[in-house]
Amino acid sequence: MPWNRRTGTEPARLAIVAVSEDFVAGLPKAELHVHHVGSVSQRVVAELAARHPGTVPSDPEELARFFVFDDFAHFIRNYLAVVDLIKTAEDVRLITYEVAADMAAQNIRYAELTVTPYISISDDLPAEAFLEAIEDARQAASRDHGLELRWIFDIPADFGQPAAELTASVALDHDVPGLVGFGLGGSERGFPRSMFRDQFDRARAAGLRSVPHAGETTGPQSVWDALTSLGAERIEHGIAAAA
Repeated sequence: MPWNRRTGTEPARLAIVAVSEDFVAGLPKAELHVHHVGSVSQRVVAELAARHPGTVPSDPEELARFFVFDDFAHFIRNYLAVVDLIKTAEDVRLITYEVAADMAAQNIRYAELTVTPYISISDDLPAEAFLEAIEDARQAASRDHGLELRWIFDIPADFGQPAAELTASVALDHDVPGLVGFGLGGSERGFPRSMFRDQFDRARAAGLRSVPHAGETTGPQSVWDALTSLGAERIEHGIAAAA
């Protein structure tokens, strides 16, 4: 290995060390991109399906087949079918706590969970009950598992301005412990990031971080749009940024 001509010293040699899976599993970790409903295990979905019989099967084998999807649109349909199983505050608490427990089992110590209030809040499950449920689960996750949960409230783009306004209202008109970011998910095609500029401006003015999805299912323009229109500080996915 050559000497460093400027200092006259020999550079440190790199050691190649085999790292075991057990070592990696034991490391403390942070999770910055994980979805609330999207991370619910099949075991918990089966429990919800048994509570609220309908289109989602509770039988483990049938449920495993249900979770096989062909494309992004098919994934969204299945995702929304699971959303329809979340009908009560206890359902919200259950999924939040169980997602946290699954992350803690991977030695995750800090997680920013992307939550989409619009898809669950209704006359039967008002914002106050929804927020109380996730906060109860957040405190339980810290107490039982040593996992610190933080929230990113996420606009589902497919539902347009009504969803954007409700998400902003829940985020900004309530005291939400643990809320750190404001996001945007769902379809990109037909829903340019710029159409949500107003809600992001208000969220950023209130001190929330801008963390929209972009460049997941469309090209690099959506990434630029997120940067210039939404003041994105972190792009969720962004896999098409260099396309």
